[in-house]
Amino acid sequence: MGYILKKYLLLITVFYLVSCENNIEVVKNLGELKDAPVVSAQEVEILYSDSAKLKLRITAPEIKRYSQPNKQYTEFPKGIKVEQFDSAMQVVAVIEARYAIYYENKNLWEARNNVVAKNLVKNEELNSEELFWDQAQGIIYSRKFSRISNEDGVFYGEGGFEAKEDLSQWHMLGIKGKVNIKENLDEK
Repeated sequence: MGYILKKYLLLITVFYLVSCENNIEVVKNLGELKDAPVVSAQEVEILYSDSAKLKLRITAPEIKRYSQPNKQYTEFPKGIKVEQFDSAMQVVAVIEARYAIYYENKNLWEARNNVVAKNLVKNEELNSEELFWDQAQGIIYSRKFSRISNEDGVFYGEGGFEAKEDLSQWHMLGIKGKVNIKENLDEK
């Protein structure tokens, strides 16, 4: 009888050790899961409205939202397109980038890789490799080489630029450029 009891104890001990090994693997995998997105979606369209009027439309091939304590952000790893509408529902501005991320706690957007922002009303275009939009301060900026073209010429900011979020007022950092001079035909 003692021999059978020892066999069972040995079998239970081996089973317990094997179970512990599996539990360690589960614990390791749990660490990886905490870094996984809580939401992931393909071909996304997000609409922002105010007083039942459409303000922004965001489209992206892929979106991933992460939610960790003190670190909540939404990532657009395959690019983003943002369209801004006026009160007549006309698109007045467009921003496109190959990558974007929105930091919820900071209320800060970051776009990278071939960023193009167009103000369709003023016929202005901004090109840069990065663009930050600080919603709390109502400004957009970059610290990388940037280019703005409009009716007055082409302006280069070797150190980036700063502007109001609607690009109504901007200045280049380390400016260079080509200015178009309009001739007043009435004075001839």
